[in-house]
Amino acid sequence: MSKKKTKKTKVEKSGVEKITAMSEEVQGKSEEELKKTEKEQQKQEEKQEEKQGEPENTQGISGEIQQESEKKPEETGAAQEEAESAVEASEPEESETKEKTKKPGGKAKWVVLGIVLILLISVSGGYAGMAMYYRTHFFPGSTVNGMDCSNMEAVEIAELVDAQINTYCLQVLGRDHATGESAALIGEIVPGDISLSYIDSLGGVESILAEQDEWKWVQAYIAWNLNGQSLYDYSLVQGVQFDEDKLKGTVNGWAACIKKNMQKPQDAYISEYSDEISGYQVIPETIGTELDLDKVLNCISSAIYAKQDAVDLEQELCYIGAKITQTDARLTDLVETANTWLGTEITYDWNGNEVVLDIETLKDWIVMEEDGPTLDEEAVKSFVKAQAKNYNTYGKKKKFVTALGVELTLDSPNYGWRTDTEAETEELIQLIYQGSVTDREPVYSVTAREKGSEDIGSDYIEADLTHQHLYVHEAGQIVFETDFVSGMTNIVPSRATPAGIFGLTYKTRNATLRGADYASFVNYWMPFYGNYGMHDATWRRDFGGTIYQSHGSHGCINLPLASAEVIYDYVSTGFPVICYYYEVDPLEPPAETQMPSEEELQAQEEPVIGQGTEEPGESIP
Repeated sequence: MSKKKTKKTKVEKSGVEKITAMSEEVQGKSEEELKKTEKEQQKQEEKQEEKQGEPENTQGISGEIQQESEKKPEETGAAQEEAESAVEASEPEESETKEKTKKPGGKAKWVVLGIVLILLISVSGGYAGMAMYYRTHFFPGSTVNGMDCSNMEAVEIAELVDAQINTYCLQVLGRDHATGESAALIGEIVPGDISLSYIDSLGGVESILAEQDEWKWVQAYIAWNLNGQSLYDYSLVQGVQFDEDKLKGTVNGWAACIKKNMQKPQDAYISEYSDEISGYQVIPETIGTELDLDKVLNCISSAIYAKQDAVDLEQELCYIGAKITQTDARLTDLVETANTWLGTEITYDWNGNEVVLDIETLKDWIVMEEDGPTLDEEAVKSFVKAQAKNYNTYGKKKKFVTALGVELTLDSPNYGWRTDTEAETEELIQLIYQGSVTDREPVYSVTAREKGSEDIGSDYIEADLTHQHLYVHEAGQIVFETDFVSGMTNIVPSRATPAGIFGLTYKTRNATLRGADYASFVNYWMPFYGNYGMHDATWRRDFGGTIYQSHGSHGCINLPLASAEVIYDYVSTGFPVICYYYEVDPLEPPAETQMPSEEELQAQEEPVIGQGTEEPGESIP
């Protein structure tokens, strides 16, 4: 570097000396020409005097002058031409005396002009010489990247610029590999670690210098030396270069960049059921400290090229993140679904009993599996069945107090509350999936008149089969009663009217009851248990007593037409019909009382009324 600097300085001094020599050469030539001009003028004057004295020789003298001029055209050059012009200008038409008086003044003029010319040439030569100097040097007061470079060559500035990089340091920030704390100092990069240097500083400085107009050195000199003003402040933007292998080695040596020190991130996941929040939640991912080293090197390289003082690897996304985060749409949807189901709250009126289904039960039915929440539908079905078992009254034995005040326990083969477990299970499952909050009754396949275990209520039909007497109860009071004939019990026991608590199936008018060998028209048909029912029997004249025992119906309750009409108006679908026999007749005479003889019974037998027989309950409207 010093050799180049010395060489350039010598070249510049040679240029100044050359200009000075040229100036001196011009001055020398001018003095010679002036002297020649004076000699020529003297010759001209002498010739002029000879011409005036000897006019006949004027031609000859002119010829000699002309010949003399032709002989040495090259010797006089530009000075001869100037002399001739001066002679022509000085030839007056006045006398020789006047011409002689003016000659000394003309010579002085040319001497002054010559001196001025010499001075101008000297000054211009010095100005040009300084311009030549500032072609390779910076003007006074010039700066490059803040450094004073007055009167310095490009190579000197380049050395100073190169030295500036030695102060560079890049701080690399990120997560502490042990604690995970952000913005921790992971390592530092200094020039010596990676052989960092500027690219072609000399070329950059020379480019700046080339833009300098050397002819403006006077303005720069005056501005700096007189006013202290710098007219030329330059900023050199340079590229850098470094050894990538050394950078990789340096980075891989940092504790945070050693694989065994890195903590892998953990994906977000769904928690177990939590009593604290009454549901499920997404457990956030753990970020870890695992670095993508390729990204790290690229990030640090970019920072060095940009001459940054610091770079944060976390902000530059150099850490390997969890694949599944807390905001993952699938996880949040699954949690929302499960919690929606858990939010279900159904308050049942289950045959007059309050049953609440809420999270305390649901949390055991809803399980979070890998594919998402699942509802144990079998558990739902079991729940419905359990409630039905608890609160169904259909088919269960019930206590009943007769009109005679006797408490009986009766079956209810088709009366009471019966839950439709399949239908209710399906509806409940759908309500859970919707997260419903509602009050409801279950789906029933059979209903009774009143809710609760005492579901007969205060409106019902009571048929005392032992005494063949029927009561109509309304609001707990007997409002109508009548005798009837029920199914035969003695001759064909299978035709006996069944005992129990029943619900009216339906009622209809003008029906034909058909059996295997009969078809009986009735005005009022009111079935209550299969083909067993109540109807008018216009073919009978007598009702009540013991007719039923030997001459009873096929199982139906035969009523007088008028009674059937009254009862028909009272009853409706589901209306309770209670039929019973007393095991111990509360109206029987004392044991010692003698029963009528067979002959007496035959004498009291009623004639057969109606033609043919009947099958209970079959009808064609």
